[in-house]
This record gives sequence, structure tokens and C-alpha cells, in this order.
Amino acid sequence: MKLYYTPEIIRRFVAGMAASKLLILEGISGTGKTSLPYSFSRYLDNPATIVSVQPSFRDRTEVLGYFNEFSKRFNETEFLRAVYEAGLRQDPSMIVLDEMNLARVEYYFAEILSVLEMPSHDEWVLDLVPTQWAADPKALHDGKLTIPDSLWFIGTANNDDSTFTITDKVYDRAIPIELNERADAFECEPHERVHVTADHLQYLFQKAKVEYVIDEELLQKMHKLDQYLQTRFKLAFGNRIIKQMYDFIPVYVACGGTELGGMDYIIARKVLKKFESMNVSFVRDEMKGLIEYIEKTFGEGGLPDSVMYLQRIQNFY
Repeated sequence: MKLYYTPEIIRRFVAGMAASKLLILEGISGTGKTSLPYSFSRYLDNPATIVSVQPSFRDRTEVLGYFNEFSKRFNETEFLRAVYEAGLRQDPSMIVLDEMNLARVEYYFAEILSVLEMPSHDEWVLDLVPTQWAADPKALHDGKLTIPDSLWFIGTANNDDSTFTITDKVYDRAIPIELNERADAFECEPHERVHVTADHLQYLFQKAKVEYVIDEELLQKMHKLDQYLQTRFKLAFGNRIIKQMYDFIPVYVACGGTELGGMDYIIARKVLKKFESMNVSFVRDEMKGLIEYIEKTFGEGGLPDSVMYLQRIQNFY
């Protein structure tokens, strides 16, 4: 397909799949945000379904469809068909919500976000119709459809005047990945597609957590930073982000990264990003002290993404 991505982007994408069922690919137009999940899913021999989000999306019916009381028929959507079909396959499946922030994500995707938060996969259930019909599809039980554990949702997002801001509620549940420039072309040998089941992919994720246990000293430094942020900014990592970090970092390392690099990425994109919604003057006055604390705790150059992100916020304000 003549698509080029840096190893770091691929590393973040795979580790992101281990940490969340929702990934958000952000950046300027033309950097391959939509092509990445599509080409990756083709490599796994199960091409992704691409759903183009429209500005008119207002509620869950835009993605899940609705039952027409007049015709007594269910108006299904391409999105819902893809969810249903994913449950019939053993392969990893992806649904790409292209330009997901052309409409407010929390309006049309809120129910799915809530369902994916349930601790047990048995609770990943979507209520589609109030009653059961004889002609219902076989995977529909009592009007309910289960979201398969083999399914990932990949959103692409542009940041311009035509789009809505993605809220913290959505970001907290997702792994964001920035694509702001195209990678340089390089020579490589073509590879055949590989067939891997979703169960085997999950096995590889779990294997990475066993083989690449996060260093205890590094975790202590993370907790110190968490306490500093809580004391100075009333900003906490939160249980969800900490869990994502425990899932993300081992797979990031298994893909050729470092523990510190994986932690740096999550801290910058998941925690420090919250500064953007804080009081401007307060943030500006406190940035220097925070940068110094990070470099003292993790060493100078230890968290380059986080420091660069804070400097960017500092200069912007």
C-alpha cells in the first residue's frame, strides 16, 4: 500500500490495543490516520470497517440504528452490522470512526463508552429492541447484542474549526496517538498477511505483562509524581489511567520500546493533557516548578515527551 509509519507509531498503536478498546488517532490531514488501522487490520487478514461520522450525528441511533414502530422493522447501520459480524469471527476486528469529532462524540458514542467500562465482558451488552422476535438474528438475545472482546474502535480526529473538542470523559477511556507528520519512505521486504486469532493476540498481551514486569523503582517515581500533581494541581492519575499504564507499558516494551518511554507517553498524553482545561495564569506560573520536579525525579531527559508537552503549554499561555 506504500504507507510509511515510524516504529514508534506502530509501537504505540499495538500497545494502545492492549490498554483500551478505544484508540483515537489525532493530527493534521494527510498523515495516514485512517490508513493506519485499515492497513494494520488488512495485515491481520480482516480489513476494518470504516464508518464516516457526519456532523448530523446526535444520539446512539446514528451508530446503533433504531426500531421503526410504524413498519415494525429495525433500521440497522453499517456500524451495527460490523459489531454483529465481529462477534461471529475469531479474528481481531476494527471499526474506524473516521473524523469522529465532526459531531460530539459523547452524544452518539456515550452508551458504548459506558458499556466498555463494565468490569465483566458478560456486561458488554447493548439494548437494541425491547422485545424478542422470532426472526431476530441468532446472536441477538432478548433484544440485546454483546460487544465482542475481539473488537476495537479506532477514532480519527482533526483539530480544526470544523470539529468539536473531544471531552475528558472520552479521552480518559481511550489511548490517544498523535500523527502530525508523515514518516520518510524507506526500503523493506514485503510481508504476507498473518492470521492470528483475537484470543492469541490477548495471550501475547498477557505474556508481555509477565515477561516485562514494570520496574518497582519506576513505579515509585510515578506515584511520587502523582502525589505532587495532587498536592499542587489537584490533578490525579486516577485508577483508570494507572490500569492503562500497567497494560500499555509491557506491550510497548515487547514491541521494542523502553519502560520509561512508555510511561512518559502515557503521562504526557493522558495526565498532563488535562492542564489544557485549567486556569491559564495558574498553569503558567506553576509549569517551571513541575518541569524541575520531573527532571529531579526521573533524571534530566528522563521524560522528554512530558517536558516538551509542558514547555509547549507554557509557551502557548
